[in-house]
Amino acid sequence: MPDAQNQFLELVRRSKLFVPVNRDKFVAKAWTRGADCIILDLEDAIAPSDKASARKLVKDVIPIVNRGGADVQVRINREYEEEDLGAIVVPGLDGVMIPKPESAEEIRRIDRLVTALEKERGLPAGKIYFDIIVETALGVENIEGIAKASPRTAHMNIGQGDLSVSMGFPRFIELNFEQYFYAENRLLYAARAAKMQAHSLGAQNGVDFTDISMGDEAMLKACRHAQWMGFMGASIIHPGWVNACNEGFKPPQKDLDMARKVKAALDEAYAKGEGSVTVDGRMYDVANMKHVNYILGRAGAIARREAEKTAALNKVNGI
Repeated sequence: MPDAQNQFLELVRRSKLFVPVNRDKFVAKAWTRGADCIILDLEDAIAPSDKASARKLVKDVIPIVNRGGADVQVRINREYEEEDLGAIVVPGLDGVMIPKPESAEEIRRIDRLVTALEKERGLPAGKIYFDIIVETALGVENIEGIAKASPRTAHMNIGQGDLSVSMGFPRFIELNFEQYFYAENRLLYAARAAKMQAHSLGAQNGVDFTDISMGDEAMLKACRHAQWMGFMGASIIHPGWVNACNEGFKPPQKDLDMARKVKAALDEAYAKGEGSVTVDGRMYDVANMKHVNYILGRAGAIARREAEKTAALNKVNGI
């Protein structure tokens, strides 16, 4: 896993596409969708009677869905976490999505289980990362401790559906999802303080992310708004949203152009012993240079991630 200080920039998982592990037609096409990450679901998308059979599929499905260069993680069931982990900690697994944690100790316990399985199976120690979904009132209250519980944790999310149940929130589009603002702001600050990414499409007015009829333009706008709020990626349920998600969670071209312009001006000023410059009528100094480097660094990381996925596709296609 990347060093914590560089994790903001270097981890590129803008689009995390849920795929039910036991739906052959979805599994077969997942690698062609262009997602940065595929989440093989053992939890909500799997009927209770199919849980045991579904987990047995993971080891054979991983090499199918990662052909396009996507990371592969698996969302486990908390009530069957030992059984699920025993089936999924295999070569090719990149991450474990942990739903509904309510304490730091729960995360540490899962870390110990994964560490033991890595050792037992000869897998690289610490390679498997955690992606955490906070989905209860108690989880939100303990979110800072949860964020810092394991060095494996790469990013965190708020699960609006189960949080609604925990809090007694109705879920209607006309309510504008304002009831999630507190939880998502807590998530953002907890994640950043723990030097990791926060992922979400955000609680946004008039947008329902369970509405699979939502088009690319609406999704692109939502992702750009979420990025503006500080989120760096999101879990999505529809493959048609992948491209909009990838585009929406990268720096807009106008921001890149301005960042390069400001960097050139500041570099020239520093060479002269000056600490600030004026560009297009605005003053820029050292603090702005930090932001410029962040934008350019993130764009570079995304370009490298896209190159990795292109190389994987070319290999599959014999190019």
